[in-house]
Amino acid sequence: MKRVDDLLGLIENVRPITVNDGATIDEVVEKMLVFQRDRAVYVIDREGRLTGIISLGDISRHLLSEGMYHGESHMPGRSILSTFMAEKAADIMTRSVITTVPEEELNSMIKKMIDHRLKVIPVVDASGKLLASINLLDIFELKAQEKI
Repeated sequence: MKRVDDLLGLIENVRPITVNDGATIDEVVEKMLVFQRDRAVYVIDREGRLTGIISLGDISRHLLSEGMYHGESHMPGRSILSTFMAEKAADIMTRSVITTVPEEELNSMIKKMIDHRLKVIPVVDASGKLLASINLLDIFELKAQEKI
């Protein structure tokens, strides 16, 4: 039975896009623009352990939420955007992240992605250190090439 670890050796780019929890939203968006692979940025602590994830959807929802305006709906758009971009990654990240480990069976990981409607899943070790990121498109491509 194939495992996640077997898949990692077949994918060209499994390096996750990361920031620390003190990074600004501006830095998160910049990374998303430069590294367009997953449209998600992982938030890690100083030891490289996964603490959260920020997707493009998270940023959009936060920007459009009433809470973004902090009760000051009279603020001009540019001020709202400047205020938002200065916020920290830890302020808007999703903290409960569905993950996989290298030892997990590949079919189990794929089922997990389908069940939770994930386009991307982070791979962590036993201590929670972020090792890689697997995109659903990578899995489709490898299936099409009959490599898995």
